[in-house]
Amino acid sequence: MFLDIEGKPCLVVGGGEVAFRKTETLLKSGATQVKVVAPLLHPGFAKLGEKGKIKFFRRKFRLSDLKGAAIVVCSTDSEEVNALVGEAAVKSGALVNVVDRPALCNFIVPAVLRNGPLTIAVSTGGASPALAKKIRVRLQKTYGGAFAKKVEALRKLRVKMLAEKTAPGKLAAKRAYFRLLRQI
Repeated sequence: MFLDIEGKPCLVVGGGEVAFRKTETLLKSGATQVKVVAPLLHPGFAKLGEKGKIKFFRRKFRLSDLKGAAIVVCSTDSEEVNALVGEAAVKSGALVNVVDRPALCNFIVPAVLRNGPLTIAVSTGGASPALAKKIRVRLQKTYGGAFAKKVEALRKLRVKMLAEKTAPGKLAAKRAYFRLLRQI
């Protein structure tokens, strides 16, 4: 799912390793407001807290935690809590992902490859997250490393090309753009 989540309140329910990874993903995706609710927190949360983009509540989940949340991620070891969060979050109008429980979600999270401006998402529709991850690793071999420089070069040429649209007879950027695109 490609969303601009900057400035959108996010809630993570759970404090284990998976919740920690999901929180990292939210931050890498541009989240600037993340609230984490859990009685116990994975040690990695301490470093994330230093960045000032996360607020921690070391306690059990309360329905009031959902207030204002646009995106909710739930990853607890309690089926009861997972079901409660999933159902209540959907009713509140939030986008909700309950890890490994597609029936409780209104969105699933794909395996994501990020390389500079390039983002590739792979999903199996919840059928096999492990397969999606395996495919992402294969894609990394092709689209990792220096590929980001090519994407950035295309971005710059595209900006020039779009600017040239208003200037009569200017096609240099368009030619360069498509020449580079053919080389990739």
